[in-house]
Amino acid sequence: MIEHSLAGQDALDLIEDQLNQHTNGILNVLATLEPQAAIDAWLETLRAIEELINLPSELDDDVLERELVGLTLTKANISSRLKFVLHHLSYLYGADFAQRQAKLLIQLSAMQQSFAMHGILPAMLGLSTVRQAIGYLQSRRRHFVGLLYLMGSGACRGHVAMTTSDALTWILPQAEVSGTTITGLLQQRVLGKLFDDFTLYVGLKGFTASHQYSNLDELFLEAERVPITERTSYFQSQKIENVPPDRVFSSSELRNNITLMEWAFDEFELQNTAFSGMAALVRELSYLVQDDFWITVTSAELDVLSERYGVSTAHRQLLTFSGTTFVSSLNSYAPFVRNGNQFQSSVTLLSRFLYNFKNVCLYRKRRFQIRSGFIFEQRIKDELTKQGFTVQPITRINRKEFDVIATRDGVCYNVQCKNNLVDPSWLDLDPKRFIRTNRTLERYYERAIVKERSREDLLKNHLGLERVEPFVVTRFPIVTNNTRILPLARIRKFSAAAKAVLKAGSVNR
Repeated sequence: MIEHSLAGQDALDLIEDQLNQHTNGILNVLATLEPQAAIDAWLETLRAIEELINLPSELDDDVLERELVGLTLTKANISSRLKFVLHHLSYLYGADFAQRQAKLLIQLSAMQQSFAMHGILPAMLGLSTVRQAIGYLQSRRRHFVGLLYLMGSGACRGHVAMTTSDALTWILPQAEVSGTTITGLLQQRVLGKLFDDFTLYVGLKGFTASHQYSNLDELFLEAERVPITERTSYFQSQKIENVPPDRVFSSSELRNNITLMEWAFDEFELQNTAFSGMAALVRELSYLVQDDFWITVTSAELDVLSERYGVSTAHRQLLTFSGTTFVSSLNSYAPFVRNGNQFQSSVTLLSRFLYNFKNVCLYRKRRFQIRSGFIFEQRIKDELTKQGFTVQPITRINRKEFDVIATRDGVCYNVQCKNNLVDPSWLDLDPKRFIRTNRTLERYYERAIVKERSREDLLKNHLGLERVEPFVVTRFPIVTNNTRILPLARIRKFSAAAKAVLKAGSVNR
Protein backbone atom coordinates (compact mmCIF):
# COMPACT_ATOMS: atom_id res chain seq x y z
CA MET A 1 0.00 0.00 0.00
CA ILE A 2 1.36 3.42 -1.00
CA GLU A 3 1.26 5.96 1.81
CA HIS A 4 2.50 8.94 -0.16
CA SER A 5 4.74 9.96 -3.04
CA LEU A 6 7.56 12.44 -3.45
CA ALA A 7 9.10 14.13 -6.47
CA GLY A 8 11.98 16.44 -7.27
CA GLN A 9 14.33 17.51 -4.49
CA ASP A 10 12.01 16.12 -1.82
CA ALA A 11 12.49 12.63 -3.25
CA LEU A 12 16.26 13.07 -3.49
CA ASP A 13 16.46 14.34 0.09
CA LEU A 14 14.54 11.31 1.35
CA ILE A 15 16.81 8.98 -0.63
CA GLU A 16 19.93 10.51 0.95
CA ASP A 17 18.39 10.26 4.41
CA GLN A 18 17.48 6.61 3.88
CA LEU A 19 20.93 5.81 2.51
CA ASN A 20 22.47 7.19 5.68
CA GLN A 21 20.02 5.37 7.95
CA HIS A 22 20.48 1.96 6.30
CA THR A 23 24.26 2.33 6.10
CA ASN A 24 24.46 3.29 9.76
CA GLY A 25 22.14 0.40 10.60
CA ILE A 26 24.56 -2.08 9.03
CA LEU A 27 27.55 -0.52 10.78
CA ASN A 28 25.79 -0.51 14.14
CA VAL A 29 25.04 -4.24 13.90
CA LEU A 30 28.57 -5.13 12.79
CA ALA A 31 30.03 -2.95 15.57
CA THR A 32 28.64 -5.35 18.20
CA LEU A 33 30.54 -8.35 16.78
CA GLU A 34 33.99 -9.60 17.77
CA PRO A 35 36.00 -9.25 14.54
CA GLN A 36 37.93 -12.51 14.26
CA ALA A 37 34.98 -14.74 15.19
CA ALA A 38 32.71 -12.83 12.82
CA ILE A 39 35.11 -13.08 9.88
CA ASP A 40 35.79 -16.78 10.49
CA ALA A 41 32.08 -17.60 10.78
CA TRP A 42 31.04 -15.55 7.78
CA LEU A 43 33.82 -16.91 5.58
CA GLU A 44 32.74 -20.45 6.44
CA THR A 45 29.10 -19.56 5.76
CA LEU A 46 30.03 -17.99 2.41
CA ARG A 47 31.80 -21.22 1.53
CA ALA A 48 28.62 -23.20 2.23
CA ILE A 49 26.57 -20.69 0.20
CA GLU A 50 28.91 -20.95 -2.79
CA GLU A 51 28.87 -24.73 -2.56
CA LEU A 52 25.07 -24.83 -2.49
CA ILE A 53 24.79 -22.49 -5.48
CA ASN A 54 27.11 -24.68 -7.56
CA LEU A 55 26.13 -28.09 -6.19
CA PRO A 56 23.26 -28.95 -8.61
CA SER A 57 25.55 -28.56 -11.62
CA GLU A 58 28.11 -30.89 -10.01
CA LEU A 59 25.77 -33.77 -9.24
CA ASP A 60 25.62 -36.67 -11.70
CA ASP A 61 22.72 -38.27 -9.82
CA ASP A 62 19.44 -36.91 -11.23
CA VAL A 63 17.44 -38.29 -8.31
CA LEU A 64 19.70 -36.67 -5.73
CA GLU A 65 19.66 -33.39 -7.62
CA ARG A 66 15.87 -33.43 -7.82
CA GLU A 67 15.60 -34.21 -4.11
CA LEU A 68 18.04 -31.44 -3.24
CA VAL A 69 16.51 -28.59 -5.22
CA GLY A 70 12.99 -29.73 -4.30
CA LEU A 71 13.61 -29.49 -0.55
CA THR A 72 11.16 -27.15 1.12
CA LEU A 73 12.56 -24.59 3.54
CA THR A 74 9.22 -23.52 4.95
CA LYS A 75 9.28 -26.03 7.81
CA ALA A 76 11.58 -25.91 10.82
CA ASN A 77 11.79 -29.67 11.41
CA ILE A 78 14.37 -31.85 9.67
CA SER A 79 12.39 -33.88 7.16
CA SER A 80 13.29 -37.36 5.99
CA ARG A 81 14.01 -35.91 2.56
CA LEU A 82 16.66 -33.63 4.06
CA LYS A 83 18.21 -36.58 5.89
CA PHE A 84 18.26 -38.50 2.61
CA VAL A 85 20.02 -35.64 0.83
CA LEU A 86 22.58 -35.08 3.59
CA HIS A 87 23.36 -38.78 3.77
CA HIS A 88 24.21 -38.92 0.08
CA LEU A 89 26.11 -35.61 0.16
CA SER A 90 28.21 -37.02 2.99
CA TYR A 91 28.98 -40.08 0.88
CA LEU A 92 29.95 -37.97 -2.17
CA TYR A 93 31.71 -35.00 -0.56
CA GLY A 94 32.51 -36.02 3.01
CA ALA A 95 31.04 -35.42 6.45
CA ASP A 96 32.37 -31.85 6.78
CA PHE A 97 30.67 -30.82 3.53
CA ALA A 98 27.37 -32.37 4.58
CA GLN A 99 27.59 -30.67 7.97
CA ARG A 100 28.14 -27.26 6.32
CA GLN A 101 25.12 -27.79 4.13
CA ALA A 102 23.02 -28.98 7.07
CA LYS A 103 23.84 -25.83 9.05
CA LEU A 104 23.15 -23.63 6.05
CA LEU A 105 19.83 -25.23 5.17
CA ILE A 106 18.62 -25.14 8.78
CA GLN A 107 19.51 -21.45 9.02
CA LEU A 108 17.88 -20.69 5.67
CA SER A 109 14.72 -22.41 6.88
CA ALA A 110 14.74 -20.35 10.08
CA MET A 111 15.32 -17.14 8.13
CA GLN A 112 12.48 -18.02 5.75
CA GLN A 113 10.13 -18.18 8.72
CA SER A 114 11.51 -14.97 10.17
CA PHE A 115 11.06 -13.09 6.90
CA ALA A 116 7.52 -14.48 6.64
CA MET A 117 6.64 -13.25 10.13
CA HIS A 118 7.98 -9.78 9.34
CA GLY A 119 6.22 -9.60 5.98
CA ILE A 120 9.43 -9.38 3.93
CA LEU A 121 7.92 -11.09 0.90
CA PRO A 122 10.85 -11.19 -1.60
CA ALA A 123 13.06 -13.01 0.90
CA MET A 124 10.22 -15.22 2.16
CA LEU A 125 9.38 -16.37 -1.36
CA GLY A 126 13.04 -16.55 -2.37
CA LEU A 127 13.73 -19.05 0.40
CA SER A 128 10.70 -21.31 -0.10
CA THR A 129 12.68 -24.18 -1.63
CA VAL A 130 16.33 -24.94 -2.22
CA ARG A 131 15.86 -24.27 -5.95
CA GLN A 132 14.51 -20.80 -5.21
CA ALA A 133 17.09 -20.23 -2.48
CA ILE A 134 19.92 -20.83 -4.95
CA GLY A 135 18.65 -18.03 -7.18
CA TYR A 136 18.04 -15.81 -4.15
CA LEU A 137 21.54 -16.37 -2.78
CA GLN A 138 23.06 -15.69 -6.21
CA SER A 139 21.28 -12.35 -6.32
CA ARG A 140 22.71 -11.40 -2.91
CA ARG A 141 26.34 -12.45 -3.50
CA ARG A 142 27.51 -8.88 -3.99
CA HIS A 143 26.03 -7.86 -0.63
CA PHE A 144 27.42 -10.91 1.18
CA VAL A 145 30.97 -10.21 0.02
CA GLY A 146 30.58 -6.50 0.66
CA LEU A 147 29.66 -7.22 4.28
CA LEU A 148 32.72 -9.47 4.56
CA TYR A 149 34.94 -6.58 3.42
CA LEU A 150 33.42 -4.32 6.06
CA MET A 151 34.13 -6.91 8.76
CA GLY A 152 37.80 -6.91 7.78
CA SER A 153 38.03 -3.12 7.58
CA GLY A 154 37.37 -2.52 11.27
CA ALA A 155 33.57 -2.37 11.34
CA CYS A 156 33.48 -5.25 13.85
CA ARG A 157 34.83 -4.05 17.21
CA GLY A 158 32.51 -5.57 19.82
CA HIS A 159 32.55 -8.69 21.97
CA VAL A 160 29.69 -10.81 20.61
CA ALA A 161 31.16 -13.99 19.11
CA MET A 162 29.18 -14.84 15.98
CA THR A 163 29.33 -18.53 15.03
CA THR A 164 28.61 -20.50 11.88
CA SER A 165 25.38 -21.67 13.50
CA ASP A 166 23.95 -18.15 13.76
CA ALA A 167 25.86 -16.26 11.06
CA LEU A 168 22.87 -15.94 8.74
CA THR A 169 20.72 -14.75 11.63
CA TRP A 170 23.10 -11.83 12.05
CA ILE A 171 24.09 -11.08 8.48
CA LEU A 172 21.24 -12.04 6.14
CA PRO A 173 18.85 -9.36 7.48
CA GLN A 174 21.56 -6.75 6.91
CA ALA A 175 21.96 -7.88 3.29
CA GLU A 176 18.23 -8.20 2.66
CA VAL A 177 16.70 -5.28 4.54
CA SER A 178 19.48 -2.70 4.31
CA GLY A 179 21.87 -3.96 1.62
CA THR A 180 19.35 -4.40 -1.18
CA THR A 181 17.59 -1.21 -0.11
CA ILE A 182 20.86 0.70 -0.41
CA THR A 183 21.56 -0.60 -3.92
CA GLY A 184 18.00 0.25 -4.92
CA LEU A 185 18.28 3.75 -3.45
CA LEU A 186 21.58 4.34 -5.22
CA GLN A 187 19.86 3.59 -8.52
CA GLN A 188 16.86 5.72 -7.62
CA ARG A 189 19.14 8.62 -6.72
CA VAL A 190 20.55 8.58 -10.25
CA LEU A 191 17.13 8.10 -11.84
CA GLY A 192 15.80 11.05 -9.84
CA LYS A 193 18.44 13.28 -11.40
CA LEU A 194 17.99 11.91 -14.91
CA PHE A 195 14.19 12.19 -15.19
CA ASP A 196 12.24 15.35 -14.48
CA ASP A 197 9.09 13.31 -13.85
CA PHE A 198 10.76 10.93 -11.39
CA THR A 199 8.48 10.00 -8.48
CA LEU A 200 9.37 8.04 -5.36
CA TYR A 201 6.52 6.05 -3.82
CA VAL A 202 6.76 5.45 -0.09
CA GLY A 203 4.84 2.51 1.35
CA LEU A 204 4.76 0.28 4.39
CA LYS A 205 7.08 -2.22 2.69
CA GLY A 206 9.65 0.27 1.44
CA PHE A 207 10.24 2.37 -1.64
CA THR A 208 9.34 1.99 -5.29
CA ALA A 209 9.94 4.44 -8.11
CA SER A 210 8.36 5.56 -11.37
CA HIS A 211 11.50 4.57 -13.31
CA GLN A 212 13.55 1.39 -13.14
CA TYR A 213 17.03 0.39 -14.24
CA SER A 214 19.11 -2.77 -14.13
CA ASN A 215 22.77 -3.11 -15.09
CA LEU A 216 22.83 -6.89 -14.73
CA ASP A 217 22.92 -9.67 -17.29
CA GLU A 218 21.74 -13.22 -16.69
CA LEU A 219 22.56 -14.95 -13.39
CA PHE A 220 22.85 -11.51 -11.73
CA LEU A 221 26.18 -10.86 -13.43
CA GLU A 222 27.38 -7.44 -14.50
CA ALA A 223 27.60 -6.69 -18.20
CA GLU A 224 31.01 -7.10 -19.81
CA ARG A 225 32.29 -6.73 -23.35
CA VAL A 226 33.11 -10.39 -23.89
CA PRO A 227 32.12 -12.87 -21.16
CA ILE A 228 34.09 -16.09 -21.07
CA THR A 229 30.91 -18.03 -21.86
CA GLU A 230 31.10 -16.62 -25.39
CA ARG A 231 34.65 -17.95 -25.86
CA THR A 232 34.05 -21.64 -25.13
CA SER A 233 35.08 -22.63 -28.66
CA TYR A 234 38.62 -21.57 -27.75
CA PHE A 235 38.91 -23.99 -24.83
CA GLN A 236 41.22 -26.96 -25.24
CA SER A 237 41.15 -30.24 -23.40
CA GLN A 238 44.86 -30.68 -22.75
CA LYS A 239 46.74 -29.08 -19.85
CA ILE A 240 43.64 -28.97 -17.69
CA GLU A 241 44.22 -30.50 -14.27
CA ASN A 242 42.02 -33.23 -12.92
CA VAL A 243 39.86 -31.88 -10.12
CA PRO A 244 39.06 -33.93 -7.01
CA PRO A 245 35.66 -35.59 -7.49
CA ASP A 246 34.79 -35.06 -3.82
CA ARG A 247 35.13 -31.26 -3.99
CA VAL A 248 32.82 -28.61 -5.39
CA PHE A 249 35.75 -26.15 -5.30
CA SER A 250 39.46 -26.85 -5.23
CA SER A 251 42.86 -25.28 -5.83
CA SER A 252 43.20 -27.26 -9.05
CA GLU A 253 39.93 -25.76 -10.29
CA LEU A 254 41.30 -22.28 -9.52
CA ARG A 255 44.37 -23.03 -11.65
CA ASN A 256 42.12 -24.39 -14.39
CA ASN A 257 40.09 -21.18 -14.32
CA ILE A 258 43.27 -19.19 -14.84
CA THR A 259 44.23 -21.41 -17.77
CA LEU A 260 40.77 -21.05 -19.33
CA MET A 261 41.00 -17.26 -19.09
CA GLU A 262 44.40 -17.32 -20.77
CA TRP A 263 43.14 -19.55 -23.60
CA ALA A 264 39.84 -17.78 -24.10
CA PHE A 265 41.43 -14.33 -24.40
CA ASP A 266 44.75 -15.26 -25.95
CA GLU A 267 43.56 -13.73 -29.23
CA PHE A 268 43.67 -10.32 -27.53
CA GLU A 269 47.21 -10.85 -26.20
CA LEU A 270 46.06 -10.95 -22.60
CA GLN A 271 49.42 -12.41 -21.62
CA ASN A 272 51.13 -9.20 -22.73
CA THR A 273 49.26 -7.21 -20.09
CA ALA A 274 49.53 -6.91 -16.31
CA PHE A 275 47.26 -9.94 -16.13
CA SER A 276 50.25 -12.20 -16.71
CA GLY A 277 52.04 -11.24 -13.51
CA MET A 278 48.86 -11.26 -11.44
CA ALA A 279 47.89 -14.69 -12.79
CA ALA A 280 51.34 -16.03 -11.86
CA LEU A 281 50.90 -14.62 -8.36
CA VAL A 282 47.49 -16.27 -7.94
CA ARG A 283 48.83 -19.56 -9.29
CA GLU A 284 51.51 -19.60 -6.63
CA LEU A 285 48.95 -18.74 -3.98
CA SER A 286 46.88 -21.70 -5.15
CA TYR A 287 49.61 -24.06 -3.92
CA LEU A 288 49.27 -22.59 -0.42
CA VAL A 289 45.60 -23.54 -0.18
CA GLN A 290 44.38 -25.25 2.99
CA ASP A 291 41.47 -27.68 2.90
CA ASP A 292 41.41 -27.09 -0.86
CA PHE A 293 39.67 -23.77 -0.26
CA TRP A 294 41.39 -21.29 2.11
CA ILE A 295 44.49 -19.15 1.65
CA THR A 296 46.06 -17.28 4.56
CA VAL A 297 49.05 -14.97 4.08
CA THR A 298 50.66 -11.93 5.65
CA SER A 299 50.97 -8.50 4.07
CA ALA A 300 54.72 -9.05 3.77
CA GLU A 301 54.18 -12.31 1.88
CA LEU A 302 51.85 -10.56 -0.57
CA ASP A 303 54.49 -7.88 -1.09
CA VAL A 304 57.16 -10.51 -1.80
CA LEU A 305 54.96 -12.29 -4.34
CA SER A 306 53.99 -9.01 -5.99
CA GLU A 307 57.63 -8.07 -6.43
CA ARG A 308 58.54 -11.55 -7.68
CA TYR A 309 55.95 -11.44 -10.47
CA GLY A 310 56.21 -7.77 -11.37
CA VAL A 311 52.85 -6.71 -9.98
CA SER A 312 52.81 -2.92 -9.72
CA THR A 313 52.15 -1.11 -6.46
CA ALA A 314 48.79 0.10 -7.77
CA HIS A 315 47.73 -3.42 -8.72
CA ARG A 316 49.10 -4.86 -5.45
CA GLN A 317 46.68 -2.56 -3.63
CA LEU A 318 43.77 -4.19 -5.44
CA LEU A 319 44.43 -7.43 -3.57
CA THR A 320 43.13 -6.08 -0.27
CA PHE A 321 40.08 -3.98 0.54
CA SER A 322 41.01 -0.58 1.97
CA GLY A 323 37.62 1.15 1.93
CA THR A 324 35.48 2.02 4.92
CA THR A 325 31.98 2.40 3.46
CA PHE A 326 29.38 -0.13 2.44
CA VAL A 327 29.11 1.45 -1.00
CA SER A 328 32.84 1.06 -1.62
CA SER A 329 32.68 -2.54 -0.39
CA LEU A 330 29.90 -3.32 -2.88
CA ASN A 331 32.17 -2.27 -5.74
CA SER A 332 35.35 -4.03 -4.66
CA TYR A 333 36.76 -7.27 -6.05
CA ALA A 334 39.61 -7.58 -3.54
CA PRO A 335 40.31 -11.27 -2.88
CA PHE A 336 41.79 -10.80 0.61
CA VAL A 337 40.15 -9.62 3.82
CA ARG A 338 42.16 -8.69 6.90
CA ASN A 339 41.66 -11.04 9.84
CA GLY A 340 43.85 -10.06 12.76
CA ASN A 341 47.46 -9.82 11.59
CA GLN A 342 46.84 -11.89 8.47
CA PHE A 343 44.90 -11.76 5.24
CA GLN A 344 42.44 -14.49 4.32
CA SER A 345 40.99 -15.48 0.97
CA SER A 346 39.47 -18.46 -0.80
CA VAL A 347 39.68 -20.08 -4.20
CA THR A 348 36.33 -18.51 -5.12
CA LEU A 349 37.37 -14.98 -4.07
CA LEU A 350 40.66 -15.29 -5.95
CA SER A 351 38.91 -16.54 -9.09
CA ARG A 352 36.35 -13.70 -8.88
CA PHE A 353 39.14 -11.14 -8.49
CA LEU A 354 41.26 -12.42 -11.36
CA TYR A 355 38.28 -12.63 -13.72
CA ASN A 356 37.51 -8.96 -13.06
CA PHE A 357 41.20 -8.01 -13.32
CA LYS A 358 41.21 -9.59 -16.77
CA ASN A 359 38.63 -7.01 -17.83
CA VAL A 360 40.66 -4.19 -16.26
CA CYS A 361 43.58 -5.19 -18.47
CA LEU A 362 41.67 -5.93 -21.69
CA TYR A 363 39.42 -2.88 -21.73
CA ARG A 364 42.46 -0.67 -22.30
CA LYS A 365 43.49 -2.52 -25.46
CA ARG A 366 42.26 -1.05 -28.75
CA ARG A 367 42.40 -4.44 -30.46
CA PHE A 368 40.07 -5.91 -27.86
CA GLN A 369 37.63 -3.02 -28.16
CA ILE A 370 37.37 -3.50 -31.93
CA ARG A 371 37.23 -7.28 -31.92
CA SER A 372 34.70 -7.37 -29.07
CA GLY A 373 32.39 -5.28 -31.28
CA PHE A 374 32.33 -8.02 -33.93
CA ILE A 375 31.71 -10.68 -31.26
CA PHE A 376 28.86 -8.54 -29.92
CA GLU A 377 27.29 -8.30 -33.40
CA GLN A 378 27.45 -12.07 -33.85
CA ARG A 379 25.75 -12.57 -30.49
CA ILE A 380 22.88 -10.36 -31.64
CA LYS A 381 22.62 -12.19 -34.96
CA ASP A 382 22.42 -15.53 -33.18
CA GLU A 383 19.76 -14.30 -30.77
CA LEU A 384 17.59 -12.81 -33.54
CA THR A 385 17.83 -16.02 -35.54
CA LYS A 386 16.52 -17.94 -32.52
CA GLN A 387 13.53 -15.59 -32.41
CA GLY A 388 12.51 -16.25 -36.00
CA PHE A 389 14.22 -13.35 -37.74
CA THR A 390 16.23 -13.90 -40.92
CA VAL A 391 19.62 -12.24 -40.63
CA GLN A 392 20.60 -10.80 -44.00
CA PRO A 393 24.21 -10.96 -45.26
CA ILE A 394 24.37 -7.19 -45.58
CA THR A 395 27.31 -5.22 -44.23
CA ARG A 396 27.50 -2.42 -46.81
CA ILE A 397 25.31 -0.82 -49.46
CA ASN A 398 26.70 1.95 -51.67
CA ARG A 399 29.62 2.37 -49.26
CA LYS A 400 27.22 2.78 -46.33
CA GLU A 401 27.93 0.33 -43.51
CA PHE A 402 25.36 -1.56 -41.44
CA ASP A 403 25.76 -3.71 -38.30
CA VAL A 404 22.91 -6.24 -38.24
CA ILE A 405 20.07 -6.37 -40.76
CA ALA A 406 17.26 -8.81 -40.02
CA THR A 407 13.86 -9.35 -41.61
CA ARG A 408 10.61 -10.95 -40.53
CA ASP A 409 7.09 -10.84 -41.93
CA GLY A 410 7.97 -8.29 -44.57
CA VAL A 411 9.67 -5.84 -42.20
CA CYS A 412 13.36 -4.96 -42.10
CA TYR A 413 15.01 -4.33 -38.73
CA ASN A 414 18.15 -2.23 -38.88
CA VAL A 415 19.96 -2.99 -35.62
CA GLN A 416 22.94 -0.90 -34.59
CA CYS A 417 25.27 -2.49 -32.04
CA LYS A 418 26.78 -0.07 -29.52
CA ASN A 419 29.64 -1.29 -27.36
CA ASN A 420 30.31 1.90 -25.40
CA LEU A 421 31.54 1.19 -21.89
CA VAL A 422 29.42 2.23 -18.92
CA ASP A 423 31.17 1.15 -15.72
CA PRO A 424 28.45 -0.02 -13.29
CA SER A 425 30.49 1.22 -10.32
CA TRP A 426 29.99 4.81 -11.51
CA LEU A 427 26.34 4.60 -10.51
CA ASP A 428 27.36 4.01 -6.88
CA LEU A 429 30.73 5.71 -6.54
CA ASP A 430 30.58 8.51 -9.11
CA PRO A 431 26.92 9.26 -9.90
CA LYS A 432 27.78 12.55 -11.61
CA ARG A 433 29.98 10.72 -14.10
CA PHE A 434 27.31 8.08 -14.65
CA ILE A 435 24.65 10.74 -15.30
CA ARG A 436 26.92 12.68 -17.65
CA THR A 437 27.88 9.53 -19.59
CA ASN A 438 24.28 8.32 -19.72
CA ARG A 439 22.99 11.60 -21.14
CA THR A 440 25.78 11.71 -23.71
CA LEU A 441 25.16 8.15 -24.87
CA GLU A 442 21.39 8.53 -24.98
CA ARG A 443 21.68 11.56 -27.25
CA TYR A 444 24.26 9.72 -29.37
CA TYR A 445 22.03 6.65 -29.77
CA GLU A 446 18.96 8.73 -30.58
CA ARG A 447 20.89 10.65 -33.25
CA ALA A 448 22.04 7.32 -34.65
CA ILE A 449 18.41 6.19 -34.96
CA VAL A 450 17.51 9.42 -36.75
CA LYS A 451 20.47 8.95 -39.08
CA GLU A 452 19.31 5.45 -40.00
CA ARG A 453 15.90 6.84 -40.84
CA SER A 454 17.56 8.96 -43.52
CA ARG A 455 19.23 5.85 -45.04
CA GLU A 456 16.30 3.45 -44.97
CA ASP A 457 15.67 3.76 -48.73
CA LEU A 458 18.95 1.91 -49.29
CA LEU A 459 17.57 -1.08 -47.43
CA LYS A 460 14.10 -0.83 -48.96
CA ASN A 461 15.49 -0.86 -52.49
CA HIS A 462 18.02 -3.60 -51.75
CA LEU A 463 15.55 -5.93 -50.04
CA GLY A 464 12.39 -4.93 -51.85
CA LEU A 465 10.59 -4.18 -48.59
CA GLU A 466 8.38 -1.24 -47.69
CA ARG A 467 9.08 -0.89 -44.00
CA VAL A 468 12.35 -0.45 -42.09
CA GLU A 469 12.50 -0.12 -38.31
CA PRO A 470 15.75 1.06 -36.67
CA PHE A 471 16.91 -0.19 -33.27
CA VAL A 472 19.98 0.23 -31.08
CA VAL A 473 21.20 -2.63 -28.89
CA THR A 474 23.72 -1.61 -26.25
CA ARG A 475 26.24 -3.95 -24.65
CA PHE A 476 26.18 -1.87 -21.48
CA PRO A 477 22.70 -0.72 -20.46
CA ILE A 478 21.80 2.95 -20.12
CA VAL A 479 18.84 4.68 -18.53
CA THR A 480 16.35 5.65 -21.22
CA ASN A 481 12.64 5.71 -22.03
CA ASN A 482 13.33 5.17 -25.73
CA THR A 483 11.78 1.82 -26.66
CA ARG A 484 14.12 1.49 -29.64
CA ILE A 485 17.17 1.37 -27.39
CA LEU A 486 17.58 -2.05 -25.76
CA PRO A 487 20.38 -3.44 -23.57
CA LEU A 488 21.83 -6.79 -24.60
CA ALA A 489 20.50 -8.18 -21.32
CA ARG A 490 17.02 -7.86 -22.85
CA ILE A 491 17.89 -9.21 -26.31
CA ARG A 492 15.63 -12.22 -25.77
CA LYS A 493 12.75 -9.74 -25.62
CA PHE A 494 13.67 -8.16 -28.96
CA SER A 495 10.76 -9.86 -30.69
CA ALA A 496 8.32 -8.34 -28.19
CA ALA A 497 9.97 -4.92 -28.57
CA ALA A 498 9.70 -5.18 -32.36
CA LYS A 499 5.99 -6.05 -32.15
CA ALA A 500 5.40 -3.11 -29.80
CA VAL A 501 7.11 -0.71 -32.21
CA LEU A 502 5.11 -2.08 -35.14
CA LYS A 503 1.86 -1.72 -33.21
CA ALA A 504 2.69 1.82 -32.13
CA GLY A 505 3.68 2.69 -35.68
CA SER A 506 0.41 1.33 -37.08
CA VAL A 507 -1.58 3.44 -34.63
CA ASN A 508 0.34 6.56 -35.56
CA ARG A 509 0.02 6.05 -39.30
